[in-house]
Amino acid sequence: MARVLVVGAGLAGLSAAIDASANGHHVVVLERTKTVGGKGTSQNKEGFSLTFGPHLVHKKGPLWQLCRRLSKRKPASATIRLDKTEILGSGMIRPKDNISKVIENKKALKSKDIAHPVVKAASFLSSWNSNNMSRIEALSKSKLLVSNEGWIGLVGRLAAALDEIGVLIECGVKVDSLHDYGVKLNNGKKVEADVVILACGLNGARKLLTDIYPNRTDEVLANPSRTTASIIELGLTSKSLRGRHAIIDTENNTAAIDYVAIQPRLSAHGSHISAITVGGLSGDVGETKFESSEQRLQYLENFLDSQAGGWRDHVVTDLRQEKITIHEYCEKEIDSFAFSDVGIILAGSWVKSDYILADAAVHSGRTAGQNIGKAQH
Repeated sequence: MARVLVVGAGLAGLSAAIDASANGHHVVVLERTKTVGGKGTSQNKEGFSLTFGPHLVHKKGPLWQLCRRLSKRKPASATIRLDKTEILGSGMIRPKDNISKVIENKKALKSKDIAHPVVKAASFLSSWNSNNMSRIEALSKSKLLVSNEGWIGLVGRLAAALDEIGVLIECGVKVDSLHDYGVKLNNGKKVEADVVILACGLNGARKLLTDIYPNRTDEVLANPSRTTASIIELGLTSKSLRGRHAIIDTENNTAAIDYVAIQPRLSAHGSHISAITVGGLSGDVGETKFESSEQRLQYLENFLDSQAGGWRDHVVTDLRQEKITIHEYCEKEIDSFAFSDVGIILAGSWVKSDYILADAAVHSGRTAGQNIGKAQH
């Protein structure tokens, strides 16, 4: 049995803790914020579960499968429908009154030709410009879901599982530095561990590793880059998307999803709009379109004005983020066990994986938790 310390209580950290504990190790999780879940955290306001931007869960992906395994109660869900998903300038992906267009779009999705406007739109909606073919296929086969529990319910299943098996999660605790014995906290306290799993984001992991292994970190985590987004979450009394599940503006990397339209159990009335504009800032991967994150957020508001007319008069609650990181990259693919010889394992959506986004985080976390032996001194 190893003493395992998990730094970060996002999806990667919680998943790592679950599998490490299941394999007989003594696990403690440290989280610098006051809540668990990371970007999967929800804020319940006025009956709406507001999150940090839109995301559709893959029915066959690691997150959904883990949530199903942890509970006898199967998560209730609904799939986003292509006959209710509109591409600006092209209409619905699967229009009900145009059989030839349905066939044309179906062939395009099957071809996965990212230059085709339908495939480009499907790629953006499913993976926020990462061109992940499995996510595109999942969208076309109605395998991308909205859970009636929301993010807070899915994260809650992971946290409840850890609580049930007695894994300690300490929130509001910041790790200051890594050491041979484990870590030192910013209050000076030392925490001993045989294995440390860094599930605290690429920047957080890079900072901690640079302090103790500067040259090696520069080599393994070379030239970090990212893609950011601006998001607006709205709880409305109106049906501002007029029954559409989603609307996509591929030219400006913008989309809006109505969770309630997809999964009516989320609210007895109104709509929950989750809107996003991806990239476009200096420092983001790709073309620069906006001078500032404030300008990008204003563009997103203008998009909602044009596509969700009258939304401003029906706001029950809202949440805005000018700048949130959705993709993190390095020059070379990052191996979870690149620092395993010194008792450190890396976990997060930025680590090498066949998955992306939340599924990549969960997959890397579970891989870390299942392979503690690779990193024991």
